[in-house]
Amino acid sequence: MADELRNSIIIVGCGPGIKSYISPKALYNIKKADILVGSRRLLKLFPDTSAKRIILEKNYKLLLKNIANWSFTRQVVVLVSGDPCFFSYTKMLVKKFGRESCIIIPGLSSIQLAFAAIGESWEDAVFASVHGRSSGYAELVKKIKENDKVAVLTDKVNTPAKIATKLIEAGIRKRQMFICENLSLPNETIHETDVQSAVNLNANGSSVVIIKNPSD
Repeated sequence: MADELRNSIIIVGCGPGIKSYISPKALYNIKKADILVGSRRLLKLFPDTSAKRIILEKNYKLLLKNIANWSFTRQVVVLVSGDPCFFSYTKMLVKKFGRESCIIIPGLSSIQLAFAAIGESWEDAVFASVHGRSSGYAELVKKIKENDKVAVLTDKVNTPAKIATKLIEAGIRKRQMFICENLSLPNETIHETDVQSAVNLNANGSSVVIIKNPSD
């Protein structure tokens, strides 16, 4: 059973990186927050807020308990990168507190920005994430084998080069790879390459990788 809250939690999507992609509705709710919860990077986007800042680390159990307590007297806003409903801890919050207690404000996903950057539609794509995961490559490889267009979220450990290595180990070489680094930021870079070449590419950990079958 979901925990009862006095005030709804507002979960705000902060987009892929640059503040200008954050919606006016999101900014309005951030301004009205009493308590702002998010990563160090996201909290730094809002230096002028008067809200109390809570850095989100790996203390999820304690954080959920605190959010429940805070909600009785204050408005809690939780910041997530990208879109809240796409590979974020929104699922954990909704499971804990219930849909009726969570107000979700969408944001621009890095996946959307990546497809825009390479001029590709994404309604026919399949999505995966190795971000923050110690396993899951078997599932990823299966998706890439079975689908012509797969978009993957990466991190500093599970890099584009590591994905390319896993594909080669699985015998998958005939794929295009678009490696989209630092999306929306001044140092945004898009690499168009193949699997073999991607093994040696020193790409940023927070990249989106789009893997295409060239015959598609």
